[in-house]
Amino acid sequence: MMRPHYYTMDGSSMEFGSGLRPARDDIAHLLSLLRAGKRSTFILGPIPDGVKFIDYIRKGEKTRYLQCAGTSEAMTIEWHKVDDDDGQDRHYIVGHGGDHSGDPSVDIPFFEGTRTATVYPDEVFALDEATDIFFHYYETGEIPSGYELRWYDLTWPKPQP
Repeated sequence: MMRPHYYTMDGSSMEFGSGLRPARDDIAHLLSLLRAGKRSTFILGPIPDGVKFIDYIRKGEKTRYLQCAGTSEAMTIEWHKVDDDDGQDRHYIVGHGGDHSGDPSVDIPFFEGTRTATVYPDEVFALDEATDIFFHYYETGEIPSGYELRWYDLTWPKPQP
């Protein structure tokens, strides 16, 4: 039996899997709702065994999830997980692998343009490929092989005295 999952779109969370359509179709539908001036973020993550959806969301300790921001035509995909090697929370940007010399140069606006993710060109995805990645993650808890992960440090710089 598949572990239960939740999803969050622009801050509103629901239990994933309506049962009205196959999971892959649900993912494709939800990602297709990402449009400029409308919805712009999507998170999919597993709910731990023995925990009810509402309790998990209220607790707020989400350490493993796949998320994206942007539109169905151009989005960034990021994977947050506990690293198997050292047990630390890590955040990765998913990409195809490419030239990462210099600073990232592609802006992906979200939240009606009030926020922007800046990534490398190989880290931009459209609906069909993003659906494949999210569905694979839903089934396995992993990113499909063939993609590269770029560690993204989420710690804020400490203010200088």
